[in-house]
Amino acid sequence: MKFSIRPYRKGEERYVAEAHRRVYSDEYRWNSVFTDYAMSIPLQFAEKEPDSREEMWVAENEDTAELLGSVMLCSTEDPQVGQLRLFLVEKRARGCGIGSALADTVLERAEKEGYRKLILSTADVLKEAVRLYRRLGFATVREVENNTWSLDGETFREITMEKNLL
Repeated sequence: MKFSIRPYRKGEERYVAEAHRRVYSDEYRWNSVFTDYAMSIPLQFAEKEPDSREEMWVAENEDTAELLGSVMLCSTEDPQVGQLRLFLVEKRARGCGIGSALADTVLERAEKEGYRKLILSTADVLKEAVRLYRRLGFATVREVENNTWSLDGETFREITMEKNLL
């Protein structure tokens, strides 16, 4: 599959929001506590004044223009620390290198913007994502149990990871 990674275009924040609702509710059976929160992030991003140190990207099928995933770089209260957010690859597009390309895009931009550290939050049930983050040099700095997102009341580990840059 031929794909490209590019900055999102106005209106595509709705795809990013809906994809997070759909994937996390369908594949992981997470409830609206998580999905409503995840959906709010790209919608709020699209409404605020642009910040040169932040960006949201989408993965696009070059043949069909279908959107296949997303990732976001956000600033934090600490100007030396950026945050990777909204990392998602559609199930039908996994295994094609899209996840690695999205992650590389964030890392390159974070370094260009002068961030000294990149942080992210994930969960142990997102095994492929955790594996990718570790391969990219992210290390776990905190784990906490979470049973508030699952429709089934299952407990998983919420993981905070970070990577030093520069």
